[in-house]
Amino acid sequence: LSSANLIGRYKKEEQQDKRNKHLKRISSSVQNLTTLLNDFLSLEKIESGIIFANPTHLDLPNYIANLKEELSTICKEGQTITYEHIGVNQVYVDEHLLKNILINLVSNGLKYSTTGKTVEIKSQNQNKLLSIQVKDEGIGIPQEEQKHLFTQFFRANNVTDIQGTGLGLTIVKRYLNLMNGEIIFVSELGKGSTFSINIPQNS
Repeated sequence: LSSANLIGRYKKEEQQDKRNKHLKRISSSVQNLTTLLNDFLSLEKIESGIIFANPTHLDLPNYIANLKEELSTICKEGQTITYEHIGVNQVYVDEHLLKNILINLVSNGLKYSTTGKTVEIKSQNQNKLLSIQVKDEGIGIPQEEQKHLFTQFFRANNVTDIQGTGLGLTIVKRYLNLMNGEIIFVSELGKGSTFSINIPQNS
């Protein structure tokens, strides 16, 4: 709000850098508030039992390529998102739930990584099992805190200066439960994390 009020004071053309700085702050704040609101709304809907899995057939490589392009807008300087796929392109999943799962995992990878790092997405659809892996080069999760990772509102002690609700991974896990899927992860402090989701393909 203070940035919005200040922008009006910078009327000269040579003050564009100052305007841009405040516009960036406004954009970041709106994005954080939107994430906060969406997380609480999603959790409320899950707990109320009004979200169901409605799987459809879709072309996964094309689907993730579009999502990758959408997420590229939140990359820090020099960050990149890569993607590769193995196996059958057609998958049977809930398009909305999967999108929210991947947005959460990839945006976390970007958020908890510094500039110039890469987030890798790899998918495999073989033997009636869809597996998607999201690997980052970020700060990692302390070993002693990993057992709490899917607990509501939990945030590791090394992310206190990074905004978040502590609900994202709880929601991811519950969305996967709706699709009879699972999530597993490995993480090393200072070296990054890899989250893998598995969703059965019964149709």
